[in-house]
Amino acid sequence: MLSDLEDTIHLLFLRNLKNKKMKFRFSKYLLLLVLFSIINYAEDNQKSRLIVKINGLKNDQGTVKVALCNSPENYKDNKSPFKAAIIEIRNNQAVAVFDNLPAGNYAVKAFHDENNNDDFDTNFLGIPKEDYGFSNNVRGLFGPPSWDAAKFQLKKTDQIVEIDFN
Repeated sequence: MLSDLEDTIHLLFLRNLKNKKMKFRFSKYLLLLVLFSIINYAEDNQKSRLIVKINGLKNDQGTVKVALCNSPENYKDNKSPFKAAIIEIRNNQAVAVFDNLPAGNYAVKAFHDENNNDDFDTNFLGIPKEDYGFSNNVRGLFGPPSWDAAKFQLKKTDQIVEIDFN
């Protein structure tokens, strides 16, 4: 009888030992899975910085109004861009910085508000009186260039877009 009891205790001990090893292995794999998921999530949600440099301004008067658009809809709408900036001009240049942007497609449009009236001034025919520009340095024939012409891909790193106003 003692032998049966010893065998039973021994079997229970071995099973318990196996379960502990299995639990330990499972815990290791679970921990690795959680760490991998956290790293993957952090990489997917990494934010970027976009630096917009405006070159070729005629003078340092007024400000430059910059609109950052992330869709064709807010690119066409002049009142509600994704993000906007009003920047000072120094040495005929202006720089806008947009932080914490997700990777994706964007377009930039900007104009030199030389008289600081917050309007893009045009003459009676609709021809601009103030300098302007778009990302990719594209120009429209009669009006602004299309979203497809002005858009660019923002990657998961800092990126510089230069716009020439000359």
